[in-house]
Amino acid sequence: MIAAPMVQPGGDYDLVINATSASLSDQIPSLPAGLFRDQGVAYDLAYADQPTAFLRWATGHGAQRCHDGWGMLVEQAAEAFLIWRGVRPKTAPVIALR
Repeated sequence: MIAAPMVQPGGDYDLVINATSASLSDQIPSLPAGLFRDQGVAYDLAYADQPTAFLRWATGHGAQRCHDGWGMLVEQAAEAFLIWRGVRPKTAPVIALR
């Protein structure tokens, strides 16, 4: 795993994660084409009803699979509930709501 600085993140990667807040305002970070390998995956920590700007960009630039942060949000909430209440709720039904 390599964390590439945003200055020049060139290369071909199996996984590209957008951890910026750009998707919240329907923007994308400045990224070069050619980031994804053949089976590349794009993951945006942001989530929305429709694909985020980053995921739309990734689809158009070679990502074969795209995921947003909905599952992460649900799993983090379940872990917090476990800490507070001592019971971990089932997350699959909530994730399936999408």
